[in-house]
Amino acid sequence: MVLIAFLTGFIAAGIALYFILRALFITRKKLTEGTPAKDPSVKKEKVEFVIDTFSTLINKLKEKEEALERLRKQAETRASVAESYNEDILRCVGSGVISFNMDRVITTFNDAAERILKRNRDEVLGLSCADAFGPDNTLCRLLYDFLISGNPLSRQEVELQRKSGLNIWVGLSISPLKDKEGTQTGIIVVFTDLTEIKMLREQSELKKRLAMLGEMSGGIAHEFRNSMGAIMGYVKILSKRLPEDEQSQEVMSTVISEINSMDLIIKELLNYGKPVTLSLSPVDLNGLITKALDTILGRFPDVKIDVDLKGRIPADLPHFYLDEVLMRQALQNIIQNAVESMPAGGNLKIEVKRGKVGFEESKKGVEILISDTGGGMPQEVLENIFLPFYTTKPRGTGMGLALVHKIILAHGGGIHVESQEGKGTTFRIYIPWLQS
Repeated sequence: MVLIAFLTGFIAAGIALYFILRALFITRKKLTEGTPAKDPSVKKEKVEFVIDTFSTLINKLKEKEEALERLRKQAETRASVAESYNEDILRCVGSGVISFNMDRVITTFNDAAERILKRNRDEVLGLSCADAFGPDNTLCRLLYDFLISGNPLSRQEVELQRKSGLNIWVGLSISPLKDKEGTQTGIIVVFTDLTEIKMLREQSELKKRLAMLGEMSGGIAHEFRNSMGAIMGYVKILSKRLPEDEQSQEVMSTVISEINSMDLIIKELLNYGKPVTLSLSPVDLNGLITKALDTILGRFPDVKIDVDLKGRIPADLPHFYLDEVLMRQALQNIIQNAVESMPAGGNLKIEVKRGKVGFEESKKGVEILISDTGGGMPQEVLENIFLPFYTTKPRGTGMGLALVHKIILAHGGGIHVESQEGKGTTFRIYIPWLQS
């Protein structure tokens, strides 16, 4: 810009000089025409000298002007190419890139940042970090800490909150943005989405823990069942010898009821301890979801549930190869949990998405989303929700979702839960296309 301003001034000075010389020449011409010359040849030589000098000056100015115009066009072309190149890099890079000026105002927001954070570029450009993402957002806090300390962050795993309220995990780096002279002009944030990787890691760790627990629980259940059988036999003998009064029979009835409850838990333990053997057959997933839904809603006739079914699988697609009995049990358990979380009624949404979805983008399959508008769950519950015997229900055994997790994993799929207290819960089930 300084070069262009200097060249423009130089051209303007040349033009001004042109008009000054022109005025002097006209004035001199008028004076010479009004005053008789003593020597016509001398007069002619002086006029020709002035004209030649002026013509030479004009030609040089034109050459300079043309050279400056070429330089200006070249500079503009280089600037345009550099800007386009930088934009291409930012658009094509797989990591999210956000740049801030020193006032923490967003100046750059690339395509990957839009995709990861689910925010439109036009919505956030020109806004401060607090206005764009909220003052309590982890990104804004880290940005403020960086401005205070000046210490860059490198590949730190942090949890960010999207505008929708759902949290994602990212690997984030924060560095100073400097110009050619080394002066800091802003801050640059680079991040990648680690949510899928973190889910797979958690799924793998949980699978190992549950496999070990399953082997142990199977052995314990067998021992318990032998003891429970002996206790039940003695209780029946004892009940025959007790008086048939109401109090005695009520006590024995309570004992037998508790023994039956323990026997149910033992059965679930045995089922959990057994390896899952799939009996695959072509299954209409739409029909399977409908049957599971109707079965559970039939058990709660007094609860008003508004059901929303979206994204149904087209009828022309081939059937899934699933274990129909086990998969139906898994869906029923999840739907039952959703309905039980809405005792006063609410909305239940079941959505099916097809394509490259879920935990592994290289696999094709479907994602089933089961969402409710119940009370939601705190983070400490979410972390343990698939563990056996972990339950928040007064009469629950804590085996329902543990079995659901085992069934989904046996089909080569995955399951993830998203929940917010007071806003409801969403179960995401990924099922791959099994061909046989």
